Amino acid sequence: MKKSIVLFGIFTIILSSFVFSQSIAYLSSKEGNIYESYFLEYNELMGEYYNAILTISLQNQTYDTYFNKPADLLLITDVLMEYKAMEKFLNDNSITLDATGMNQRTQEIFDSYMGNETTKQMFLQFFESEDIFKGFVKSLVYRDEIYNKIIQYFSDFSNEDLSNFVSENFDALKSQFESVKINIIVLNDESNAKILKEQLINNEISFTDAVSKNSIDGGSLGWVKRGDVSNEVFEASISANIGDIIGPIRTFSNYQIVEVEEKKVYQTVEELLSEPEINSQIKNIYLDYLLTNWYNEYLLNFDFVVSYKPLMFEYEVYKARSIEDLLEIEKNYRPIILSENTETIPEEWYISYIYLAENLYYVKDNERFDLENYLNIVDNYPELIEYNEDELQTELEYYLQIKYSAESTDLRNQAAEKQYAIQEFIQIQYKYGRMTISEATSKYEELNKDIENMNLALEKALKDLIDLNPNSINIIGKLYQLKPNDPNIAFDYYKTLYSSYIDYYNATGDLKSIKDGLNTLRSIMNSLPDQELESNRATKKYEIINQIDELIKM
Repeated sequence: MKKSIVLFGIFTIILSSFVFSQSIAYLSSKEGNIYESYFLEYNELMGEYYNAILTISLQNQTYDTYFNKPADLLLITDVLMEYKAMEKFLNDNSITLDATGMNQRTQEIFDSYMGNETTKQMFLQFFESEDIFKGFVKSLVYRDEIYNKIIQYFSDFSNEDLSNFVSENFDALKSQFESVKINIIVLNDESNAKILKEQLINNEISFTDAVSKNSIDGGSLGWVKRGDVSNEVFEASISANIGDIIGPIRTFSNYQIVEVEEKKVYQTVEELLSEPEINSQIKNIYLDYLLTNWYNEYLLNFDFVVSYKPLMFEYEVYKARSIEDLLEIEKNYRPIILSENTETIPEEWYISYIYLAENLYYVKDNERFDLENYLNIVDNYPELIEYNEDELQTELEYYLQIKYSAESTDLRNQAAEKQYAIQEFIQIQYKYGRMTISEATSKYEELNKDIENMNLALEKALKDLIDLNPNSINIIGKLYQLKPNDPNIAFDYYKTLYSSYIDYYNATGDLKSIKDGLNTLRSIMNSLPDQELESNRATKKYEIINQIDELIKM
């Protein structure tokens, strides 16, 4: 299951509560059996969503929350439904959640935030309503309860189980926990390092004095493990005897002399587990091993189904496994989007359709390009349509030979053109199968019509969204990108852009920084042909131009 959205947002403490709200999704088996007792509620989802969006917006202020909303909601639903699967695991093992305790914690924490008017208003800016904030609280406490119960369940392992795990992974664990206490001298020159080592061995100078007088860096490093120092230094040190002076050891950039003070090596499982700190760390490693193996295998048995109508379209997109699946989804929803029953179409469906159509356009346009190329090739070289695969390959090799061996430049160029055409022809046939001219022409015309109708649905989806969100420059901007030559759409886009300038000016009083933009906007508005604008837009156009003139004079 996808987890591209971080759910653990702005709170470091885990919260919860129980608030009745509409169900969003139900846990199911991979075979489609629905577990009706395990479901996600609307307020939980929206609370987690607003928290995630707040976190994302703080990290990326340009993130398009509106057009990503259905996809984000499905991603969050997917993650939250994993907790429902874990709850089922607990229940199947006779472990129940502490509903009373969860309710109590939820209410206490909810009251602590909503009881203070300043804090309340701050959170309601992000969470829309108290019910949704309470859903967020509920979800976080629920997840905390699940997590703690799962940890408690898998922490109940025996010392024998732990010993067996350590025995099976002894070399890796031993390598992780072995350590050595060392002092080092660092020099750039190998010959000087060798001389200094001899002086140290002969007690002509103490290690401390040698560090202060000769080392470019060094001294006591204390206890180090693998990865704390270079591999050469650690392995030489752990293999030496306590009290040894070893080196010079060549590293990436210098030479090092090492004094081994102490070391900790482990020969048996019992030795490794005898130190309390290491024992505790290994228990955590074993617990993580148990959890990871269980989690990855157990969740393969589960899926979820969406019961909330606004997300049903996006759910189909989310579960699609191929381009063919996505093409079929677009085909099924297109007539719905084109219908006039707009009151029955959730806003999220328009967003999902726009995203899907925009992405499928490139797929369809590439196919259209291939078919157009195919028809051009057979128009120039009609004989290719009659060749089988072996004959096409023979022709290709023939023209390749001429391309590189013919004495005439014209012949080489003609051969190169033919060779390229045959290669393209073979590739297109590989993708779409053998086609007669009639079949390719029919397919090309059908595809053109299909793209045209999809764009009509895309245009209608955008216009219907504009009716719902008349001041959204993101939506109008997408419509303008789709139909840049429509003067009425262009006017609506630039009118909305003008409104954003005015909003900025009213909020900041800063006119200087937007004057250039206003001048450009005035020129664009003035260039829109009156005769092609609807009358109310033509009138509004001059109102905006006059308002810009007044502002620029200030």
